[in-house]
Amino acid sequence: MIDTNMFRNPPKIFRGVPFWSLNDKLNVDEISRQIGLMDEAGFGGVFFHAREGLVTPFLSREWFEAFKAAVNEASKRGLYIWIYDEDRWPSGFAGGFIPAEDSRYRAKAIIMITANTAFPGSDTIAMFRCSANESNIPMKCERIFEGESNENYLYLSFVKYTASVGDVWFSGFSYVDLLDEDVVERFIDVAYRPCVELFREFIGNIVPGIFTDEPNITASRPRPPSSQTPFRIPPRGARFPVYALPWTDKLPQYFKKVNGYDIIEKLPELFFDIGSYTKTRYDYWRTVTLMFIEAFSKKLYEWCDKHGLKFTGHYLAEDDLISQLVVGAVMPHYEYMHIPGIDHLGMRIWDMFLTAKQVSSVANQLGRERVLSETYGCTGNYPSFEDRKWIGDFLYALGINMLNHHLVPYSMRGRRKADYGLNLHWSQPWWRYNKVIEDYFTRLSYVLSLGKRVVDVLVIHPMSSIWSIYTPINDSKAREINNSFISLLRTLARLHIDFELGDEIILSKYGKVEGDRIIIGRASYKVVIVPPSLNISSSTLKLLREFISNGGKVVAIKPIPKMVDGVESTEISNILERSRILDSISIDSLSSSLADIDLTTIVESDDFDGDVLMHVREYNNMFIVFISNVSRNNRHNVRIGINGSYTIEEWNPFTGEILEGFGALANGRTWIELTLLPIESKLLVLKPGVPKPMPKTMHRKIKEISIDGKWIANRLNLNILVLDYAKIAIDSEQWSESIPIQKIREIVINRGIGSRYKLRFEFYVEVKPKDEIYLVIENPKQFGSVRINENRIDLNDIKGFWIDWNFAKYRIDKYIKEGINIIETEGIVGFEPEIEPMYILGNFGVKAIAKGSSRIVKESYEVESYNLCSQGYPFYSGELELIKKINLNINNFDKAYLSIGKINAALAVIYVNGVEVEKVISPSQKIDITKNLKSNTNEIKIILVGTLRNTLGPLHREDPPFITPNTFYTIDDTWTDEYTLKPFCIEDLKIEFYKIT
Repeated sequence: MIDTNMFRNPPKIFRGVPFWSLNDKLNVDEISRQIGLMDEAGFGGVFFHAREGLVTPFLSREWFEAFKAAVNEASKRGLYIWIYDEDRWPSGFAGGFIPAEDSRYRAKAIIMITANTAFPGSDTIAMFRCSANESNIPMKCERIFEGESNENYLYLSFVKYTASVGDVWFSGFSYVDLLDEDVVERFIDVAYRPCVELFREFIGNIVPGIFTDEPNITASRPRPPSSQTPFRIPPRGARFPVYALPWTDKLPQYFKKVNGYDIIEKLPELFFDIGSYTKTRYDYWRTVTLMFIEAFSKKLYEWCDKHGLKFTGHYLAEDDLISQLVVGAVMPHYEYMHIPGIDHLGMRIWDMFLTAKQVSSVANQLGRERVLSETYGCTGNYPSFEDRKWIGDFLYALGINMLNHHLVPYSMRGRRKADYGLNLHWSQPWWRYNKVIEDYFTRLSYVLSLGKRVVDVLVIHPMSSIWSIYTPINDSKAREINNSFISLLRTLARLHIDFELGDEIILSKYGKVEGDRIIIGRASYKVVIVPPSLNISSSTLKLLREFISNGGKVVAIKPIPKMVDGVESTEISNILERSRILDSISIDSLSSSLADIDLTTIVESDDFDGDVLMHVREYNNMFIVFISNVSRNNRHNVRIGINGSYTIEEWNPFTGEILEGFGALANGRTWIELTLLPIESKLLVLKPGVPKPMPKTMHRKIKEISIDGKWIANRLNLNILVLDYAKIAIDSEQWSESIPIQKIREIVINRGIGSRYKLRFEFYVEVKPKDEIYLVIENPKQFGSVRINENRIDLNDIKGFWIDWNFAKYRIDKYIKEGINIIETEGIVGFEPEIEPMYILGNFGVKAIAKGSSRIVKESYEVESYNLCSQGYPFYSGELELIKKINLNINNFDKAYLSIGKINAALAVIYVNGVEVEKVISPSQKIDITKNLKSNTNEIKIILVGTLRNTLGPLHREDPPFITPNTFYTIDDTWTDEYTLKPFCIEDLKIEFYKIT
């Protein structure tokens, strides 16, 4: 049985674990305080993550003192402190210590130089003389051993490239060679071993494990190969030219041992379609993958296992078949992770479908109970609880059950507040409500960690086809395989047929056939799908031959592989002639080819886009069903059929309640009918027994009352005027026109260290407020003086702090006047200039006007429920009460529900007649207010809980799918002088009355 008490109150190990961005000078008291804040917010611990902006030296005595303070506070609270193994990312360079030790440790590549001359030299690995066609593409090459030039030939010089020092991202050095086990041994010595030696008593309990982040063997581009994510990202590895591939000094020897021939003689075939290029490329990429696994993943996994740590994290660029070449192939690495993981970036879901399926497949096959996702990165300051549920439900339906939030900033000073968030800072207005969404995912994490996933369909992962045909010169053929594969997976989703992926390296180690089932580890499959591909491994083909001979079902989709281990073969077609061969990927053809398979679970739905995802687990003769509608707009009717007879319970992850469910038994299956609203999910537990039929009652709507018109508005926090345009004068020059702070920052940096500058902020006051008014200055120490209307402000006379200790408050109401007000500052450009907006706080209204011309106005306390940004609160980031009294003259009803059309806020807290009814994160939640209503006058109160988005931005461009530091700091063609504000409101409120018959 499932422990219902554990469901209601799961242990903290199942709670989300955010990255804690250690990004400033660390103070042990502040460390302890912030641990307490994260406990109160419902997190289960943190990943102790050195991040951009860190002042305390990484791995220094002070660093470990801060870690000890975190561990001590966590031990008092039952929280967990997870190690993060690097300063920023990607893992391996140990904050610069490894590449600084020895140039041999720096990242390497093999570069192809094409010219009419061969270039011998100490780093030249091999040279080739090639005859070329009219397009100057080599057709035949022979190796030469001395330099020569001839305009009738094309010469290929293959040169070892060693990453140069001087890269600021890598602490002034470079990335490292993770194909070299000696480098990884030094990485362990520097970044892993001290943690165990210093905190031995906490290892395996308070300190459960260690996170590795985006390790890679980047070789063909500064970023992943041409399928890299379509947004600007920092360097993820060494900066190599285009015509390059992974290399290490030990590769030729290792390659010959594995494959029996010399890769150096075949180097042109890695780039050009000549000779036996498909076999050469297959062998090369398979060898590089195995070498990376042995040198890095396996070594770290075994070291962690020996020392009582769980090895977790994620690899670079898992998102498609070409991008993941930066790690060779991602799925085989997951064998060597205690908690395999992925990275989810941006406000999107379907681009991560393959990513999640790859990791969850291996986890289920090899019995890994927890599967991690680094989640919510690049989503900015806004994401609402509904946004977080939407992304999280998608991931949990695909097999994730451990949330690693990206990220909680230790400090918000300067660029630190724009660090690829979701910004999970405690100054977010929703922070005190965060347990609402954390409790939801904690309960899901517990239940969806039990037992094993039930999946009947295995899809062969076509990575070996990519290996066989990929060339950095032209990846179009590989792209076709990738696109067809993604299309197949999405088609299966549209058919609501769950599947897992079979990596061929893992298949070769853990695959076997038992009767008409194919087995990988603990997973068992009734049918195998061979996707459109060009190659298949001999070990996979052997399994398929036995599987088909035993009556196993195979569906193959053209083009059918014509190669085995990179070599053309007719054996495949002979074996697959007894399988079902489809000419193309289509819903009809796939559906008909799988129609006679007795799938354990069946999903019937009016959803034709694959919006309804289902995750089924088997545990102690029970089934656990998590079904989610990830559409943001459409409701769907769903009918689920599961083999066998079961009673049904509905478990509510938000509240911990367990309710009776209903279904019917027909044709040997238990059938459950559901209607899922947008972003709605259900967690069902099926236990052996007879399902209880749905009661024959009807809810008949008898009346509907719209709640519109004026509301009384009460701010629960000070209102905000953002000053993000100013004038600048440098070294006694004339004042500029009013320009964005982003442009001013650029000017100041370009003028150089030691330059003197002045800033002038202007704002207009229509009606001077009577109450206290504050000026907020971020990092005031950078200014020599600050004046408002020619009155000098004492920068030591701080009246508290706003967002964190970097945002000092100064009382200025005695200096404010109606009309134009001027704030002037003076400063000297230092090593790290941080020119940021200023803020005015107080009890007033604000009108947003383009180009920083916003003004303070009289506040109206009566508002409409539509966008509050245009009613005095454009930059407000707090909680706001909306109160309305309504008269009801209806008594003859059985049920009354409050219906909400849209919530433009993090969440809304609903009160009826002074009693809190519900915290609402999504319009899909219909709120039962039957017991709260009374005759005649009723008071509805809604607390809208905002986000930091309209305060901290981005304020001059719409939020892109991926929010990066450039989104805040770069002025380009997406910039506008207007303010692009997120709506702050609640829309289309109604009370619906029903009779039950």
